Amino acid sequence: MREYIDFTSEIPFDKMEMLLELGNEFSFDPSSSVESEEYFLKLLSKYQNEAGDLVTLIRKHIKKDFRVLDKKPRWIQDPEWQFNNGRPMEFVGQIEIKREKIGLHDDVIFYVFWDIETGITKTIIQIA
Repeated sequence: MREYIDFTSEIPFDKMEMLLELGNEFSFDPSSSVESEEYFLKLLSKYQNEAGDLVTLIRKHIKKDFRVLDKKPRWIQDPEWQFNNGRPMEFVGQIEIKREKIGLHDDVIFYVFWDIETGITKTIIQIA
């Protein structure tokens, strides 16, 4: 018998809508991982008593934290931005391998992330 995990987010619905819209702009999904949700909960709590436009404040912070070396990731599945020590890692780039080159029936893309401060890298593989 297979067990299923029921995932519910602690991010309030109205804030989640805002974050999903920003996610489309910056190529992330606020609920893609525990680390992602924790980052956004902390970010929202930081601005909960701030005067001014919340979207503008959050966008400015996200623009600073979700850095890319050259171009934003072009995800072929759901975004899986990587985190280290509670912070988004820098997106270094992606390597696309066509199915014909590797003899598979799908294309494969490697997404490479780097924490400049620690030197840690993480790679996500998505298959289309």
